Formats: sequence, structure tokens, C-alpha cells
Amino acid sequence: MRFPILLAIIIGLLTGCSDFDAPPKATLAGLQDGLLPDQLAPLQLVFDEPVDFKTLKVKVIRLITDPEGNLVSDQELLNEGALLYQLDGATFNENGGAITDLGGSEAPNQFFSILLQNTLPVGPQLAVVVEAGLTSEDGEQVWVVPQIIKFGFEFSCAADAMTQAVDFPEQIIFYLLADVELPIQTQLQLLVDIRTDPATGNWAGQFTNADRDPSIDCAQFGLSCTAEQVCRTLPSPACVNPSERAATVSEYPDFIPNEIPPIGYSFGGVGCAAPSGDAVVLGNAPTDVEVESPEITVKGIAFNLEVTRDPDSGLFVGG
Repeated sequence: MRFPILLAIIIGLLTGCSDFDAPPKATLAGLQDGLLPDQLAPLQLVFDEPVDFKTLKVKVIRLITDPEGNLVSDQELLNEGALLYQLDGATFNENGGAITDLGGSEAPNQFFSILLQNTLPVGPQLAVVVEAGLTSEDGEQVWVVPQIIKFGFEFSCAADAMTQAVDFPEQIIFYLLADVELPIQTQLQLLVDIRTDPATGNWAGQFTNADRDPSIDCAQFGLSCTAEQVCRTLPSPACVNPSERAATVSEYPDFIPNEIPPIGYSFGGVGCAAPSGDAVVLGNAPTDVEVESPEITVKGIAFNLEVTRDPDSGLFVGG
């Protein structure tokens, strides 16, 4: 006699769940595998149900996070030149671009397009952030956390058949951060040594794991690290775990190459480079990457990089 009673309870719970109405979810039209096809086209933000536009606050950013993976503050984004666009639906104030379409008469509060003032870069990871507080049109469903939609633009040597001259050194070294989300969330820190033919933009190079330098002594900053910690000097001195993520590529002085397994690794690559304003974008032919610890194998990884020269050190950095 217990089985029918238990079954009735389960059915009641499932029926109750069907009444749940989630807050309006935002997506980017045309986004495939984290990439958009055209950096010159407006960004098209779509909601799965109408929203109260007065509660909509949106920003477009170069994605910068702290070592814990959290978004940095708007002030830090401004300091880094990473705050590319802002919209406050309550006042209709915009900075860095303009809304070009509110979806017409059919769904004015479910779709809109943003044409940014400056062309978005190829290479760095970008994001559209829909701030907490977004409310459905009926006022019943409210987001209590921000929605973060990561995206970028692909630069493909094969597709673009790049064979153009580029103002780029024949030999450079730059520091690269690559965030891996699957199968586990981790960060690859890489020192990249490449040789480029400036006449064609074609390059070949070596990507080597970079680890925090254990020889840096925090005693110079009045700090005493444990045997399990290393000294971080940037953005501020601190004793940290060796595995702590770098927040930005400007932390490269704290890192040294390590190609020795199981922690270290190194792999080769070939690709092409092309000018992009004051920067240079690079793409590579897909290659496989294997890391022993943590155990990660990435098949056919393709980097889309934008690199600039650090004015102080002369070292190229990429993101």
C-alpha cells in the first residue's frame, strides 16, 4: 500500500515544478561556440520573453576578472579601457554606442540591437553583461544576479587566406592567458616565442607553460610566505598559492617558463598575423594540447589573439 502513496507524492511535486516561471533570459543572436561572425555588425540582444525596459542595464566589456574569476569593478574596467558600452534603460543614457533597433512593433521589449561607437577587437574575450534587477514585462520575475554572455570574433588563417605584409618583429615573446571552461575550469598561462615573416604574416612558434616564479621573496615587502606559497608582486604583493590565476596579462613579471611534466608542458604551432589598428591579430592552425596536471586534453585548439607591445618593457602581451 505504500507504493501508490509515494507515487502520488512524486507526481504532486513534479506538477508543482511546472508552474515555475524563470526571469527573462538574454542571448546574443548569431553566437556559435562563443563566436560572432562579424565584428562590424550591431550586437543583437534577445530575451526569451518581454522585459521591463526601464529595469534593463547593459554593458559591453573586454572580459577582465579577478583571480577568483569574478568580474572586476566598473572603475577598474574604465582604468583598463575595457568598458566599451553602457546603457541605463531607466534614463535611456548610453555611452560608447547607440541602440539601432528595439525590435519593431512585434516585440519592442524582447529584442534590441546596439551599434558600438568603436569596432570591437578580434582576439580578446568580450562579454555582454545584463545587470541584476532585470524584470519581466509583467513585473513578476526579477534577476537577482547579473547575466554574463561571453563572446569573441574569429580570425582564421585558413578562411581568410592571410598572406599580407605586417609590421611585426621577426622574433617576439609574449605572455598569454587562456581560460578553459570544459572539462574543468582552469587557466593556461603561456609564454609564446614565435618567428614571423613580416612580408607574408606567416609565423611558427612554441607555446610553453608559465608558472609563478618560486624564487621571488616576499620578505622584501615585509611578508612571510609559507613553504606551500609563492610571492605575488602584481597587482599588489601577497603570499598566494602557486596555482592562483593571473587576473590580467600585466602580471607577466611574476611568471617563468616551465616545460617539465607533469606540471609543465610545451607545444608548437603555426599560423598567420595581420594588422588591427594599433595591435596585431594572430590566428593558428588548430593543434592539440595535452596537460598532465591538471589532466586536460584539448583537440584542435585554435587561438585568436590580439597582441600589443608593453611600452615599459617592450615585451608583447596578448589576451
